[in-house]
Amino acid sequence: MVRRQQVHVGETVLFDFVLTDGLGRFVPPYSADEYGVLYVGRDRIETEPDEAGHFSFAHRFNYVKSGTSMTADAAVFQQRGNRDFIKVQGEWLLSTSPYEEPDRRVAGDRIILEIYQTRITLSIARPPLDLDPDSGVMRIVRDDGTASSVYVDRPGRPGFSIAGPDPGGYYQVTYEPDGDQLNPTGSTRIEFTVYDVGGQRHAASLLLPTP
Repeated sequence: MVRRQQVHVGETVLFDFVLTDGLGRFVPPYSADEYGVLYVGRDRIETEPDEAGHFSFAHRFNYVKSGTSMTADAAVFQQRGNRDFIKVQGEWLLSTSPYEEPDRRVAGDRIILEIYQTRITLSIARPPLDLDPDSGVMRIVRDDGTASSVYVDRPGRPGFSIAGPDPGGYYQVTYEPDGDQLNPTGSTRIEFTVYDVGGQRHAASLLLPTP
């Protein structure tokens, strides 16, 4: 319901759009031939109303840049003849038939989405022997019990980076997670293990806040 909202890079966001009257009270769709449309950036999504009269959309925010903003526009249309757009090989094409009226826009709304990116940073004290980055594993643990494992960054396989040791004698482990790897609110537990070249195990952990 907030006009400006935050979205994490790589997060799957669920949108819910309903019709209301002049007093802001929920009303069901006016007719059976209405459908919902969501525009997010250049992406277009269509949906039908569910049994409760809600138009629900899901969109994953890939290929967006932290620090930027974009709009999400939702609208409900009443179909007249064939729909204005048809999807062909994954692309929406506008119908240009001169014999049909354009679909009628019943209602709409817009929110502004501010894109952000969190960064995981862990410190590990320099051991007597060098660390073996290839042995490192970062586990990102969600409250629902699911966890994702992340390995050292490689071409074609984004992962964590290890830098150092710094003048203070610490290695810095950094990783920028996707939103779907994190809890949507509160904090997310991060666990990291790595071995040195002598086979000694080293570990670090933190609770990462989620705005």
